[in-house]
Amino acid sequence: MKENHTPGKENQNKSSPIMLHNTMLIVWDAKYNLGIPILDEQHRGIVTTINSLHFAIQNHFSDNMLMPVIHMMNDYTRIHFEVEEAFMERLDPVHAGRHRELHKELLEKLSYIGKQSLMNHDPQQFLGLLKSWWLTHICNEDLIYRDHLPAPSSNHSLGS
Repeated sequence: MKENHTPGKENQNKSSPIMLHNTMLIVWDAKYNLGIPILDEQHRGIVTTINSLHFAIQNHFSDNMLMPVIHMMNDYTRIHFEVEEAFMERLDPVHAGRHRELHKELLEKLSYIGKQSLMNHDPQQFLGLLKSWWLTHICNEDLIYRDHLPAPSSNHSLGS
């Protein structure tokens, strides 16, 4: 007879119920939209990952969840930055280089803090970096580019 197994339950405190309240660290709001659908969708994906890690920490899920989240964020961030930088270059070439440098620094931090979090078995360390990135970079630096978008009624394309 095959036993029912739920991933991540092995280290969860069996006497504590899964918290069904207060599990969202970041609640998506329309004010975060840049107005570029693919970037808005990618940002929502980042928020989803941050909230998933937060939920796992709150509910004492296995440490085995940290490594896949770190790898996923490193890979996804590289893809996101490549797409975002292409748009930034078209929207505001003067400031795109500075934005690219911020991305490079963030990739280095993701790698370093990710390794530290794994070594120290401390997912809070990585979650802290993700939260900081959301608050400082996405909610500030990225939103600046919203001002450089063509008016919605214009026929201007961001494509080549």
